[in-house]
Amino acid sequence: METAGWVHLDLKPDNLIMGVPPRIIDLSIARTVERAARTRGILGTGPYMAPEQCGTPEWEGRLGPPADVFGLAATLWRAATGAAPFPRAKGGSRSEDPERRFPQLVAAPPEPPRGMPPALAELLLAGLARDPADRPTARELATGFEPLLASLPTRAPRGRGRR
Repeated sequence: METAGWVHLDLKPDNLIMGVPPRIIDLSIARTVERAARTRGILGTGPYMAPEQCGTPEWEGRLGPPADVFGLAATLWRAATGAAPFPRAKGGSRSEDPERRFPQLVAAPPEPPRGMPPALAELLLAGLARDPADRPTARELATGFEPLLASLPTRAPRGRGRR
């Protein structure tokens, strides 16, 4: 969406439809890049929100395409590990304390699980960088996935477990 001049601002598992081609749905809070930069307050879905979406003064005026990179990286982290990259403490979603409600504001990046390919971990962690200036662009993220996808088998293995 970056080259189209729009940001989605709510990339999360529920808003991605896997198919050929994959699709992004629910554009209800999408904004032009210019309008996003003027947006203030909390906008998005907690565990997938970039720090600049969490409504804290430190990040005001910095909302833009890097927020979608963060949301996609958080979604892919969830797909790869089964857990959100910055889990909230119980009751955190209702907390008035922004750092408890949004651990991505202060928590260290997660440790990649054993067995995660290092190249995948590096890409996802780059997308989860706290500062939007430190995140790759959407194009850089996609380009980084190309060699990983090319290394996947083209057919399911035969043998055990197949019926």
